[in-house]
Amino acid sequence: MKKILILFAGLFSSIILLGQPIERTVGNLPIISEVKASLELATGYSFQDNGEWISAQNRIPYKVADYNKSKKIFYKLGSDNFELLELRDVMVRNELYVVFTIQYKTGWYEFPILMELWHWQDGLNYFVFKASKLKEVMPNKVEWDVPYILNMDALCSGILIDYDEKTLNSTIAYNIQKTLDNGTFSSHNLLIAIWPVEAKGQQLTRFRLIQVMNKKKFYTPYLEEKNRDRLFASSYYEALYPEFRAFIRYDEVNPSLTADPKTGEDWFKQGVYHYRAADYTQCIYDMTMAAKYCPFDRFFMTYAYRANAREMMGDFSGAMVDYDKAISLKPAEKEYYSAWLTTIYNRGVAKFNIKDMAGACQDWHTAAQMGLQDVAMDNSIKANCQNFTFTGPSLLPTSTEIATATPNTNDYRRLYFEGMWKYQNGSYQESVNNLNRALELKPDITIIPSIYSYRGASKLKLSDYLGAISDFDYCLAYMGSGRSDSSILKTVYYNRGLANFFLGNQTEACNDFRKAIQTGLLDQESLNFIEQICR
Repeated sequence: MKKILILFAGLFSSIILLGQPIERTVGNLPIISEVKASLELATGYSFQDNGEWISAQNRIPYKVADYNKSKKIFYKLGSDNFELLELRDVMVRNELYVVFTIQYKTGWYEFPILMELWHWQDGLNYFVFKASKLKEVMPNKVEWDVPYILNMDALCSGILIDYDEKTLNSTIAYNIQKTLDNGTFSSHNLLIAIWPVEAKGQQLTRFRLIQVMNKKKFYTPYLEEKNRDRLFASSYYEALYPEFRAFIRYDEVNPSLTADPKTGEDWFKQGVYHYRAADYTQCIYDMTMAAKYCPFDRFFMTYAYRANAREMMGDFSGAMVDYDKAISLKPAEKEYYSAWLTTIYNRGVAKFNIKDMAGACQDWHTAAQMGLQDVAMDNSIKANCQNFTFTGPSLLPTSTEIATATPNTNDYRRLYFEGMWKYQNGSYQESVNNLNRALELKPDITIIPSIYSYRGASKLKLSDYLGAISDFDYCLAYMGSGRSDSSILKTVYYNRGLANFFLGNQTEACNDFRKAIQTGLLDQESLNFIEQICR
């Protein structure tokens, strides 16, 4: 059985299946988001015992010069190395934390004394700490040429060797929950040393990731003022300042997240963002805050999103309250009608999951009778409601009510949100119509790329491939202004690649797919598809 909600991005639209009640272990494990930011390249510098500085990409060479001349694999790894640094969000007891992961290469010799028969291994170290710490790592005001160091005060940490990427998030989530349940503390801590410099005609960030035992006697010496000048005396990594700042302060480049939300629109946009990122606890909080402001306190989608998030968390009774609230706020605008019917269907799914079959069938039949057209809904009725007697919808409006409803067509933000909602729910032509009108109202430039991105995605679903490519081109052109969400680049490039692929433009498709990968595409299904197409 399908809960009607289609997520934006990927090779095909991802459908959330709710055929059975959501099962969780260890008391609702924290939900870790997709990757929010990553850093792939940095130059490592080391001061050797011969008095010379040497450098290497993504690794710190040994201080002993002879080691760096050795052909042994062990020494080529350097005293430290990384392949990828990543940040993910996670909600811990209603507070936003981040998961900082360090991927690196390691291994072992089968004959260690002879240093022969090397076996490669993939390593990953992770640290979980409060997201607010990132603002201390990269503060708004920069003092150039002044080094400093931060104690990240890790909640928990771990070391994984030859890990399975498919279970990485659940492994970390389990450790977070175990730490909370047992009241223990992290065995290791992370200190981040920063030195913003202006050198070589560029603005650079020199940094060190200091991983130490989580005992004061081990990490306190690093934090003392008298040792500040020694932090970068012998080794460090160096990256371009804008790139490192964009990695640490990823909230600055994502307009869906506002550092200090002040309006209902700010909270609503964050709620939508966190729902799509599977941060359901944060979505619930965001929509609760949005509901304190007009007009979102009377906007059915505020409660519909919160109901969906509660259901994904396994809170079916709480979801039912929100579904009832959303349904009671029947929109006067005609263009919201189909989304409102979808909410009725989704309430039926929630009832199905709490084994209220009569209530589920009543809602599904009601949504169908009132005009919702969806194959999954029809299948749900056929599979589960054969012995149910439907006496008529309890929420059926008159034809006059539908015909005379006055749509709100002068607010480009609401038209954009409705277009996004309709795309996610599979009403692609209606999404195009809404987004057309939103563009006619001359929206703020920061939202224009997203409008073109969603309209192009809708046209892609409607097999209007030339129209989709045109919209993606416009999106990328507006992205060039630097005033919009750079995180949508990977989706735009990937979707434009699909449009070119369906038109038979193999070269253009593969060029777009490569750009999607370069800008952060990580979805394995999409990567497998690209590998097959662009060999």
